[in-house]
Amino acid sequence: MAKEIKVIKCPQCGSTAKTELKPDFYRCNNCHTEYFLDDDEVTINYNHNYNHNLNLPFNNDSGKKVIKVIALIIGVFIVLTILINVISAIFSPKSVATTSSAYSAGPAVAEETGFSASRYSPDLFTQAGSNAAIAIVAEDRRYKAKSEAQRDGVYIAFYTPGKGLVGEHKVEGTHVSTSDIKFRTFSDGNLYVIANKSTLYVVDKSTLKLTDAGKKFFSAKEELQVGVATIEFVYEDNGDGLILLTNDGKKLYYYPLVQKLYNENKYYEARKGFSSLLPGAKEKVIHVFTRKSSDYPEDKLQLIKIRYKDNGAGPKDVVDNLSWGKDYGGSGIFTDRDPYKKVLFSDYTRQADRILGWKDLTPGRLYFEPEVMFDDDSSLLISFKPDANPNSGYKLQQLNSQTGAVEWTVDESKGSEIKRIIRYKNGFIGVTDDEELLQFDAKGKLTSTYKIE
Repeated sequence: MAKEIKVIKCPQCGSTAKTELKPDFYRCNNCHTEYFLDDDEVTINYNHNYNHNLNLPFNNDSGKKVIKVIALIIGVFIVLTILINVISAIFSPKSVATTSSAYSAGPAVAEETGFSASRYSPDLFTQAGSNAAIAIVAEDRRYKAKSEAQRDGVYIAFYTPGKGLVGEHKVEGTHVSTSDIKFRTFSDGNLYVIANKSTLYVVDKSTLKLTDAGKKFFSAKEELQVGVATIEFVYEDNGDGLILLTNDGKKLYYYPLVQKLYNENKYYEARKGFSSLLPGAKEKVIHVFTRKSSDYPEDKLQLIKIRYKDNGAGPKDVVDNLSWGKDYGGSGIFTDRDPYKKVLFSDYTRQADRILGWKDLTPGRLYFEPEVMFDDDSSLLISFKPDANPNSGYKLQQLNSQTGAVEWTVDESKGSEIKRIIRYKNGFIGVTDDEELLQFDAKGKLTSTYKIE
């Protein structure tokens, strides 16, 4: 049967624009309706599709229901959050005021205060006026609060029992360590401090302030007007002296209390012998323990009482290392077949060290690791171990400086060693190597302790 040609239009929208999918099957390019032709009759069947690539899994009514459910859930969550915060505010008076601050800022944490410190070489003196015991230390501080980090550094600090830190002086300069701080008490009774080999201070024992002593001392000598580059103390047994390096490179020895200045050769001569004594030199007594002798290694250690001529604030060479030896009567190379004498002081040593006489104060007694802790005209305190056991503790003992008789003996605390003792309130106060102050009465009874912190 012949087919009649007719215009094929989309039965949905009437558009003639179409795409043939297969014979007699078409898809409208306008509304995407698919339709086909049925033989002679222009019967058009179509599938009307509203998808249009929107990919919606539900129709309009279902979408509205889902949106309502979601909105209801969100509303319930907001109401519950408000209720929880209201209840928390009622029962927790310290809670923060708003929800946002509670969840974002958190509780405030206070910074730590104070500092930690490592300390070096504590010394002792009594404060003028109050007569309080004062420990002076060099300490390297690290402050705990970040806001105080600029205060970190090396300090000269003063501590006293009951009050703790009572004074301080920060040492300026870069690369300063506690080992660069040195203390020395001169024969005038003043305590002097050298900081970083560059500044000489004197401690005001009343106010606990440090003042520059170098400017006054050095202005007295024309040779020092070029300026002083470095300052050090001489050895303690050499007296109240300073080793100076001037800005023009000269090494000089200066004794400021007597305003005596020496070069290397003159300094050696000034501290040896009777002929170099300054006016006002006096006889003094000192007590010294002998050390183990290489010539007589089996000999016991002895406590020797020595009379000598003291040069006051001038150069000296006070005996501090004493042992028995063989005197062959001169210098040279000798053997045991050569004649010799067993001596504690050779003729040369007696002359050089200005020795007037000596004796063994405690003959026959046995000492191990002994040391003289305090020595003046009326009291003599020694520290020692009673036997050779390395685990034995030290004993502190007071002797009669005239007869050598034992007046009292106490045990020192195990694990610590007394490094320095001074007279204090009809007794003594000492400082240990672990920075503890120990006070003893006149009979040696420990009356109080204080830890430097």
